Formats: sequence, structure tokens, C-alpha cells
Amino acid sequence: PIARRALSAAVRLPAAVRLPARAVAGSAAGNQQATADSGKFDALDKRRRQLLYRSKQRGWLEMDIMLGGWASARLADLSEDQLTQFAEIIEMENPDLYCWLTGQQDVPDDISNPLLRTLCAPSLPTSL
Repeated sequence: PIARRALSAAVRLPAAVRLPARAVAGSAAGNQQATADSGKFDALDKRRRQLLYRSKQRGWLEMDIMLGGWASARLADLSEDQLTQFAEIIEMENPDLYCWLTGQQDVPDDISNPLLRTLCAPSLPTSL
């Protein structure tokens, strides 16, 4: 209420532009806050968004493109276990990961991450 009075005193809009008080005070149309139906998202969506952001912000342009592009296309389809594996991949060092993803080096045997091995597996061309 105090903020509204201060704002009203500082800014006087023409009557044609003013919104009804209920539209400003908390209806979905008057603000950009999440509505009550925001729980309709999958429980893993927050984690997917975090992983997507981190996969696109690695600090190496090449890695941002490779991992970010892959994540954009496929994170929505990953299970919880696969998301955990992807989180482990995100924690790996860029030079090692780059060499593995580009096929310059094989993934060491002591790394047991099936998703990493899938990412690093040579793929066949989609069209010949």
C-alpha cells in the first residue's frame, strides 16, 4: 500500500491508461509471477534447466556448441539416472572431454558413465 501510494503520487497516468486496482494488485494478468498451476511441470524440469544452462556456459565455445546443442535436443528425454550421468559429464574437465567427444582419444576404462560412452561413440551419417 505505501509503495502504491508513492508510485501513484509520483506517476499520474491518464485515466485511459490506468489499470483497475485488482489487475495491478496480484491477478495473473497484472503481474508476471507464476500462477497456481505452475506445479504442472515435471519434477526434474528444474534440474534439466540447470544442466542445459551449464552445458551452454562451459567457457570453451566448441564445448558450449557440442554439449549445449546435444542437451537442447535431448535433455527432455533423459531419465533421472541419465540426468545424473550428464551432471557428471558437465563436471569433467574441458580438455579431456573435448578429446573424447571429438574422437581424438578413447574414454579411459576407469570412467564408468554409459551416457558419456554413448556421446563419444562414433555415429553413422543420417544420409548417404
